[in-house]
Amino acid sequence: MFLPEPREPARTRIVLDYMGMSGTQFKHVMRRLRRAPMFTAITLLTLAVGIGANTAIFSVIESVLLKPLPYPHPEQLVSIMHRAPEMHIEQIPSAPGNYFIYREESRTFQDVGLFNMYTMTVTGQGNPEQVRTLVVTDGVLPILGIRPALGRWFTRADDSTGSPDTVMLMWGSGDASSAETLP
Repeated sequence: MFLPEPREPARTRIVLDYMGMSGTQFKHVMRRLRRAPMFTAITLLTLAVGIGANTAIFSVIESVLLKPLPYPHPEQLVSIMHRAPEMHIEQIPSAPGNYFIYREESRTFQDVGLFNMYTMTVTGQGNPEQVRTLVVTDGVLPILGIRPALGRWFTRADDSTGSPDTVMLMWGSGDASSAETLP
């Protein structure tokens, strides 16, 4: 008995033909690029800069906009900045006087806090050591959900003029469980 030879499906033939054609085209492109080294260099540099810029922009967008802050309810946190367009200053942090006005008069915010970052030198029996410090008002730590491991949070009395300085010490990576308050 005579059996017809099985035929290859048309779809398979098209894919194989396309792959053969693209291999030929790739060879032609490579030959052209070798003939024009300056064009090749500019093309590769343009691709590298474009890919690098896209990677950098996506990294910033991902870390700032897409990745939530490591605090409870980060969508409720806002930063209040001021402008002085007459002086050509676009961002001015809130002044202590404004903080007290916001704290006492605000009907919009649950709480208000003010902070500044510094580097200070700790001296004692050993060599002096520079440490990162954060000067905060009483509202900052509860807003961020940071609880002291020992002692207490800052209070409004600590924000009053003439009150003794209160210090909260942290160790390690700044984990909220590592805070200690000292009067």
